[in-house]
Amino acid sequence: MNVLNSMRAVVMAAALAITSLAMTAEAGAVTLNDIISRGTVRIGVLTGAPPMGMVDEKGNPTGYDVDVANLIAGYLSLPVELVPLTPPARIPALQTGKVDFLVATLAPTGERAKTVMFTQPYSAFNMDIISGPDQKFASLADLQGKRVAVNRGSSQETALRKAAVPGMEIVVFEDDSTSAQALIAGQADAVALPSTVGEAIIKQRPDAGLQVGFTFFQQGNSMATKLDDFELRQWLNTSIYLMKISGDLDKIATKWTGRLMPTLPSF
Repeated sequence: MNVLNSMRAVVMAAALAITSLAMTAEAGAVTLNDIISRGTVRIGVLTGAPPMGMVDEKGNPTGYDVDVANLIAGYLSLPVELVPLTPPARIPALQTGKVDFLVATLAPTGERAKTVMFTQPYSAFNMDIISGPDQKFASLADLQGKRVAVNRGSSQETALRKAAVPGMEIVVFEDDSTSAQALIAGQADAVALPSTVGEAIIKQRPDAGLQVGFTFFQQGNSMATKLDDFELRQWLNTSIYLMKISGDLDKIATKWTGRLMPTLPSF
């Protein structure tokens, strides 16, 4: 039995053991048995944030999260239905049952934890302040009196509001791509972006002269389940552990970012 088959056997054995707890799950929980019985797994993935999540020329989801989601489906030995979601649509899609869980570059926060459960992080990146060619910012203090574009409801919006820089105006957009476009179009003086996204946009738009100013925190990203999906969350945590020790997460990180996966925070 090769390594991949061995790992799948371990995960499936864990799945069968965990499904025995399904009888005690609260109403509305999605159990592994539900997913396996259905014969397909529905995973919400991010769009509008290359390289983490985007749509290719054929209209299909692609990116870092898609590769992780496909790997998870492989552990289940099930076909996957990828559901592309914009950042504001991620949690509502989960709560309404449109998806079984999220692999969608979602940062665990105290506010979000009131409505969803988070796994251990499966990816992480720096959050950077990026400006145009005419000005470069070295610290939060440099943002006084400046307009900073952010993705609505994102961890960077929360962090910048908490920083309360005097005179800084936070301009909210629906996703990272439109936030970056606002900077390019002169609607903002800077944009707060994940390093992976910022690097991809800088490469895509060399004509814009975008430049990284400084990093103001590191963000870990977790998968998410509904609040009562305890067994599914535990199974996903087991899968994340196996993806780490197998080197699969390093391969995905290297493919999409050119670097090995950074040390992941845990809780």
